[in-house]
Amino acid sequence: MKHPSVLFLVHVEEMFRNYFPDSMYVNRLLQAFNVYDRVVCLLSHVEAFDPIYELSYNWRSPEEIVWGWGYERDMDYGPEDDAKKWVIGSTGHEYTWVPPEVRDPSVWTGYSVSVGGGGRWECMADWLCVLDHVKIPFRVVNGYCYGN
Repeated sequence: MKHPSVLFLVHVEEMFRNYFPDSMYVNRLLQAFNVYDRVVCLLSHVEAFDPIYELSYNWRSPEEIVWGWGYERDMDYGPEDDAKKWVIGSTGHEYTWVPPEVRDPSVWTGYSVSVGGGGRWECMADWLCVLDHVKIPFRVVNGYCYGN
């Protein structure tokens, strides 16, 4: 029996378009909608609020999770926010944050999880640390990756 599949795309946003590896990159991303049951874009919301135009206006828009960089253990997350306990060490940036959508690994049990997107040694490295932290197995798909 085939497991449902999900592709997490790290920061495939307009502000990073100049880092895309080649002219066919966007076409490969669009084809992902034919390959994966779910496509989830991790959006930084720093300078961009949507995935690249072509993904947003595709026949099947991606799911979105707000997740970026710049987290620190000593930041004030507010008294009602338990986010501070979800700040973890990372190999990309010094720290990253586990968003609520992936904190319960049982939600992702049975999925074949793939990862693409950018900042291979920065943002993507952070996201891989997040998945490792919550023990969600994954594979990196090089054809969907960009950046060093």
